[in-house]
Amino acid sequence: MVASTLVALFGPKRGVRLTVDGPILVGRSSSAALQLIDGKVSREHCRISVDADGRLAIEDLGSQNGTFVNGARIDGRAALQPGDELAIGDSLFLVDPDFAVLAARFGDATLVVSAGAAVPDGAPPGERAAVVPHLAALGALASALGPTRCVEEAVATLLAAVDQRLHPSRAFVLAGSGTPAARALGGHGDAPGGPAVSDAAPTVSRSLLAAAARRGGAIVLVAPTEERTRGGEARSQLTSSARAVLVAPIRIGERSVGFIYLDRASAAPWSADEVAFAEAAAAVAALHGLGGAIETRATPASDAAGPPVAAPDDPIGSSPAFAQVLKVAGAAARATSTVLITGESGTGKEEIAHYIHRRSGRGPFVAVNCGAIPEALAESELFGHERGAFTGAVAAREGRIEAADGGTLFLDEIGELVPSLQVKLLRVLQERVFHRVGSTVSRSVDLRVIAATHRRLEAEVTAGRFREDLFYRLNVLRIEIPPLRTRSADVAPLATALLSRIAARLGRRDPGLALQALPVLSGASWPGNARELANVLERALVLREPATRGPLTEDEIAGALGEPLIIRALSPPPSPPGAPAANSDPQLTDKVAALERAEILAALRGARGVKARAAKQLGISRPTLDKKMTDLGIDLWSSQAGPDGERGGEP
Repeated sequence: MVASTLVALFGPKRGVRLTVDGPILVGRSSSAALQLIDGKVSREHCRISVDADGRLAIEDLGSQNGTFVNGARIDGRAALQPGDELAIGDSLFLVDPDFAVLAARFGDATLVVSAGAAVPDGAPPGERAAVVPHLAALGALASALGPTRCVEEAVATLLAAVDQRLHPSRAFVLAGSGTPAARALGGHGDAPGGPAVSDAAPTVSRSLLAAAARRGGAIVLVAPTEERTRGGEARSQLTSSARAVLVAPIRIGERSVGFIYLDRASAAPWSADEVAFAEAAAAVAALHGLGGAIETRATPASDAAGPPVAAPDDPIGSSPAFAQVLKVAGAAARATSTVLITGESGTGKEEIAHYIHRRSGRGPFVAVNCGAIPEALAESELFGHERGAFTGAVAAREGRIEAADGGTLFLDEIGELVPSLQVKLLRVLQERVFHRVGSTVSRSVDLRVIAATHRRLEAEVTAGRFREDLFYRLNVLRIEIPPLRTRSADVAPLATALLSRIAARLGRRDPGLALQALPVLSGASWPGNARELANVLERALVLREPATRGPLTEDEIAGALGEPLIIRALSPPPSPPGAPAANSDPQLTDKVAALERAEILAALRGARGVKARAAKQLGISRPTLDKKMTDLGIDLWSSQAGPDGERGGEP
């Protein structure tokens, strides 16, 4: 009996050829034989089966978005014939396709690979013999990319494999989506030992790269276009000598983050076999994680000879201490080891977690605030539950761990996790296996775990509030983010970037910061770290008159810090001219009120105007503090605040 085949033309498995010799469960679940990481695909979407005569049938398993055969949605079970088209979410599969028709319909660059063969069974022996070395070269490329330690080394390894099999005149790896022109990360020109990348890099048409990105596959042509600028308008012109060009995109999901560019001086186009190898090499590079690393290099550098400029979303800081943090985070991104990020509140622990995730090139980023989950719902929130597992569980629901399958699970404030869940998290960290609430079925997940906390977990372990074995499971790669007060060199660039983001969010023009304001910011202690810095900048921008132009001044920043307002509130209001002198023998209640007022103002000054912090220092509740401030006439936003509550002067 000849086994049937499925060929994926579109979707997450694009280019894969699957031999069907038994039942296949199709879905988003990690337990599915054909796993499709697609939000439109149910966890157990459909099942493909083979009867005794070798004929295929497909059965929808109650999926939400349905299963379609030749454009028609099926209900229950339907027989399949050679040439049928199966649509499952964003994926399109062909059943036993005619490969000649497939190439004519979708182009010679359609890549079809499988564990057993990369060409149809009826292909000539010579064609099969030509494919075998390519498969061996791809396997060698995958093995060689594993131990690479940086983007440059991985790019050199990729280009070496392409050179060995395809022998191009010029070969480059380009970072960027093609709009504007991509930037060369590595490559070579026509002559061995030729010029550096900045001199040898080809001038590539943006429309060519954009077309490859839209198609999601390789594009080949003869007489490539060069992009030149005339009169401020970009135009494409043919080069004088014919060159065969091949551009294969390096993709993360549906996004093209880079390209392999090859060309040679020839009027003959690249063969389908060569195109297939280039596409497969790009796919191997993306699976290795090179695609995620390339994406962070996509921003053009301001100086070609200097270090690459960080991506727009990268954490900001130039101090040696923060540079070490980024170095460790970059190393962590190249592995799947568990990472523990520690540091004071507001230091940017989640930013570092996002940075590691982006550079790893993994799937979804799922964040869980362990301190904000109600204890009664914590287990269901993390692990999910089955229908009827508890009162109110009217339907099955996947948890955060399951949602992070294929990606990164970020456990923020892990020190707040309730003890009952700490032991259950151990198995997930050790074996990547868990159970839903109300289920005895083990589910496996492919995820990397990043945890963060502002607590000293060693002290929590000593106090018995955190499990020692869980601490050692988490403490594989440790990243300690130093507080902002020890990184004064980071305050100015961080403030500039935060002000730009805050202005955009508020719909304001970014005014920038005056040079005289920078020492005021750098000299503050910032107990709330970057979060407090952002609050001060937002306060200064909100309090500024909309018609005011120019950068934020020293006085505006100092005012937003709250110091002048509190100092003015401490000074007694001047008596109006002709007013009678105050009673030289005040009553006891007046003395108590004056003392209470002085204590409150001192606490507010020590807390820089933060009422919640001042109330905690005074040992009273926040509502009580508000009432006393009203009764005593304390208003920090007034230039004068007398004991009788009268206010005067301009704010």
